[in-house]
Amino acid sequence: MGTVTQSRFLLALAMALGLAALVGSEPGLAQSSGGDRGAFPGRRVGGGTRGNCAIDSRSLAALNPASNLGVTASDRPSLYFSVPTAATPYHGQFILHDADENRLYETTLVAGAEPLVGVHLPANLVNSDQDYHWYFVVACNPRDLSQNVVLEGWLRRVPLTTAPADTALVETQLDLVETYQAQGLWSDAIALLVELRQAHPDNALVQAQWNRLLETLDLATVVQ
Repeated sequence: MGTVTQSRFLLALAMALGLAALVGSEPGLAQSSGGDRGAFPGRRVGGGTRGNCAIDSRSLAALNPASNLGVTASDRPSLYFSVPTAATPYHGQFILHDADENRLYETTLVAGAEPLVGVHLPANLVNSDQDYHWYFVVACNPRDLSQNVVLEGWLRRVPLTTAPADTALVETQLDLVETYQAQGLWSDAIALLVELRQAHPDNALVQAQWNRLLETLDLATVVQ
């Protein structure tokens, strides 16, 4: 990103979040899909917007627990976002910071064609037992950057104690999703189930578990 473009983006991000939101905090540990909603400041759902908006931001959401903390044991974690479909493609900007708000990674996603987009982080970018702060920014009105819709959350990587079974059986992978949920590895459970839906769009077992996951995350009325 060029210097001028980066400066405009940071200004828009600061305007949308408020300068205080860009200051690092000392969060606690969320224990479940709900957890302590105040432990990790963030915003999972786009909600309504002011003025004219090029997209319907009410279906813009991060597939993340209500605590705003996603936990992973993967060295290459993936994060997924529900995005409004649109006839004209638009862009989302993903930015990853460490807990001290040092920028580590950023990428631009093209959205509009499908209801979900994913960010696949490079291998070993995130370290075990550390928290990372991410932002996902979508321009609502290109003429008014202060109206940018900003989602915000956290990611924590933990050591993997037991390697998952290497299997292509859908039923076994669905069991693994439930194992991840029971272990609190919500980012891994979400990513695996998204991948199963993409690979098996007509599988009734996959769709049923997907519906249950959205209910558990309290996102069933938001995600398309």
